[in-house]
Amino acid sequence: MSIQKLIFIILVGILSFTGFSATKLYDVAMSYERYSAGLETKSITLDFGEIVYAENDVKSDVTLVLVHGFGGNKDTWNWVVPAWNEKYHIIVIDMPGHGDSVSKKTLSYTMTDQAERLHTFLEAKNIKQLYLFGHSMGGAITVRYALNHSENVNALILIDSMGMVQTKSDGVKLVERSEKNPLYDVCTRERLETLLNYSMYKPPYIPDIVKDALLQQKCSRRDLEKVMYEDMYKDVNVSAEAKNIDIPTLILWGEKDRMTHVDDAALFHKTIKGSKMVILKEIGHVPILEDPEQTADEVDKFIKQIDK
Repeated sequence: MSIQKLIFIILVGILSFTGFSATKLYDVAMSYERYSAGLETKSITLDFGEIVYAENDVKSDVTLVLVHGFGGNKDTWNWVVPAWNEKYHIIVIDMPGHGDSVSKKTLSYTMTDQAERLHTFLEAKNIKQLYLFGHSMGGAITVRYALNHSENVNALILIDSMGMVQTKSDGVKLVERSEKNPLYDVCTRERLETLLNYSMYKPPYIPDIVKDALLQQKCSRRDLEKVMYEDMYKDVNVSAEAKNIDIPTLILWGEKDRMTHVDDAALFHKTIKGSKMVILKEIGHVPILEDPEQTADEVDKFIKQIDK
């Protein structure tokens, strides 16, 4: 266990005796994680609304832009960022509909629209020549962005990405047989545990009070996430786009992924010419939480290869 994770657990334990609500405690803990990762929370208002993001103050020729998955947010990356903090300039974004960014049911949340909002954000920040990371849903967004704006992207890093299906995953089968969608209709502890167990093969320790906050947050977002989920599946398939990607691409995947089957990694690898594929043993859908050290190491090796 890393020092950061240990301090996080101790902090939560101390704060749980202060009378903080679960939500307030969660907010304080996430703020601490961002601070310890060297990230400062910022915001920018664009034509479609406010974007909240986190950024470090490192001056580097290499900028990493990290895009989370469905139902995630900028804090999904908190445990992996410290390994990169002193080497690279890092921007972690809350995509519209997620985290603290604009979240209206009236917005369209298709992958095409989200990719163009990402472009608007990066243009406003004047970020060029970036290394673009996409986890899960973020992978489908970044593939679309990379195809349309390839001049801005040095490399693409896809982590357990949505967008191409070789083999139906356990998660998809679970959705098909469930009366209520277990990916966004999460209003009981049992349904939260199911979501966590399908998401991660080696889930990190999460204190009960943090789970309470996650449950409250997830349940309060149920109607919005239903809209986002339905929009996402209008154009989540990026098979056609992936065939035309011609930039260095790392495909990083958890061997035990139950949400996007590991066979899908091979399909991405076959489709994106010249791509590199790395399968992480005994890891599920969220390597950035399950084994941030190994995830960071594989990315570092990939970036060094490109920069030779």
